[in-house]
Formats: sequence, C-alpha cells, structure tokens
Amino acid sequence: MTGPVLRRVVVTGATGLLGTAVVGRLLAGGSEVVALVRDPDKARRLLPDGEGLTVAAGDITDPASYRHALAGADAVIHTAAYFREYYQPGADLPLLFRTNVDAVTDLLRAAVDNSVPVVVQTSSINTLAPGTPETPADESAPPPPDWERNAYRASKVRAERAITEFLGEGGRDLRVPLVLPGWMWGPGDSGPTSAGRLFLSVAKGALRAVPRAGNHVVDARDVADACVRAAESGQSLRRYIVAGRWQRLSATTQGVADAVGVSAPREIPAAAALTFATLLETSAKLRRREPVATREGVRVLLDGNRTRISSARVQNELGVTFRPLSETFADEAAYYRATGLLAPAGSGA
Repeated sequence: MTGPVLRRVVVTGATGLLGTAVVGRLLAGGSEVVALVRDPDKARRLLPDGEGLTVAAGDITDPASYRHALAGADAVIHTAAYFREYYQPGADLPLLFRTNVDAVTDLLRAAVDNSVPVVVQTSSINTLAPGTPETPADESAPPPPDWERNAYRASKVRAERAITEFLGEGGRDLRVPLVLPGWMWGPGDSGPTSAGRLFLSVAKGALRAVPRAGNHVVDARDVADACVRAAESGQSLRRYIVAGRWQRLSATTQGVADAVGVSAPREIPAAAALTFATLLETSAKLRRREPVATREGVRVLLDGNRTRISSARVQNELGVTFRPLSETFADEAAYYRATGLLAPAGSGA
C-alpha cells in the first residue's frame, strides 16, 4: 500500500471553518499536516488530536514568522483570509488588502524559496460575473462590472491577478490552482462566520425573518476535499468552482430548523432586507455583540439571488461530490451542541 500523494502539507488559517475541514481531510488521508496559526493554544483546542499534526505559530502578513514551516512541504493550502471581519462593522480595509492580496504574493515567494511545488489559493465565487438558470456562469466568467464595490471581492480579484503576474515573472516552477467556494456551512465554524451566526440565531429562535433571496450553499468539508484534490492534481491558474447548490435562504434556514427541532423564520420581501439588516446592526451595537446580519452581507446575498454558477469542472476533473445539506446542518448542530454553543437536544433551552 502506497503512502499519501501529499506527504506533508502546510495549511494556513487552520482554525477557520475551511482550514479546520482541510486539516481533517488531510489527516484522514494519511498526510502530515502543519497547521499555521496565529494562536497555537486555540488551534490545539479546535483541531483534532493526532501524531500527524504539528501546530506552528505564524502570521500570514509576516513572512519571517512562517518561512521555516514551509521547509520540506509537498504543498501549501492557503485558506487564511480577512473575511469574517469584513462583514462586521468597522472593517479594517488596509489590513484586508494586506492579508488577502499582498500576503499571497509573499507566500508564493516563500514557497518558491523553500522548493514547495504547489500552493492552492482559496478565492470566491463572488469574483465571477453572474450567470442565469439557463446559462450558469463557469470558471471562464470575468469579474462582475461592479467588482470593486465589495472590498472583499475586490481583494480576491486582485489576488488572482497578482498570482498570474507572479507566475509570469521568469516562468517560476510553481503550480497554483484556484478554488472558488460558495457560501460555506458545516461543523467546525468556531468563529463563527456569517453562516454560523445565522445557524445559531435560527437554532435559538432569535431570528424571526429572512429575505426572499438565495445563494449557492456548500459544505466546507466538500470544499476541503476540492482543495486537497487540487493540490494533488489541479492545474496551475485553473479555477475550480465549488459552489454546491443554489437554494432560497428560506430553504437553508428551514434545513437548520429541521436539524435542531425549532420553527423556521418567516420570509420577508427582499426589498425590506437592508432595512432589517440595519435594525440588526443597531441592536447588536447596543448590546455590544456581533450582528446576525449586516447590510454588506445582505447585499452579497441579494447579489447571489440573481446568479447561478456551475460546479461541473470540479466534479468532472477532480471527482468532487456534494453531500446532502441535511447532513451538513445535522453535523453542524451536533458540533455546536458538543462545544456548548447550543443546548443539548431535548433540553428545552
């Protein structure tokens, strides 16, 4: 029996929703994993125990802090990003671009210096111009006309361009596949991201209404599988969309409600969504909490309502499959119960 194709892999952002899933996928496949994180104690609490896991302290914006961790690696799977923070009030835009654009080039340079053959870059389906139900967008789609209006999306577009420019300088021998996830859900969302906050709000009965809109929803573990497969055999500068399935937000929250055993929020017109998000932001500010939804997040959701995207390439070329979302929500409920963020089933709390 042969060993894993990827003997040793560095995962940046290893305590995030996707990073946690990538670490789990790699360990299950027999790879050694170096989890590059800013908070090693947090990583040891969140990541699975195992002899194959090494936790390394490092900040993706400071190459000197992590260069040593790349030595001897067969691949880097780069999931670290300034993402969750952008969809909260008071986002630090200079830090966003430093993390999501400048740090990517620094990481590629460090990979070349350490003879790492492949770096998987995590992008986003929001970098693609919208498709339609009749003609879904695919990997050839350009950025949407207003791509700079959303700073997170702009950072991912600029990162792809920076990667292309870097690889074009002297024909560097580095393979950089690009994975473009949809809206990720699933166990391990300790942040939590917007999806995790929405899950907990529905589960606790704190969210009464959702807009009549929809988006592409995907299990983070399926995205992690795509990242690993892209590291193994994905082509350089080739995009791989991992969007999952498009569904109404009401169907998503109904799935959460079914998994937990509570009533689902009602639907309200999309036109009222921004006003509703403003109220949520104001209420959260007064309570000194993170809002369940923000105006910027709702704008992205409404953009997703108007587009359809195909994941055919990643299914056909890399063999990725998508699990039922009912399984995703059930596993996420179990995760939040195990971590104490959600009351045990049948407790009535």
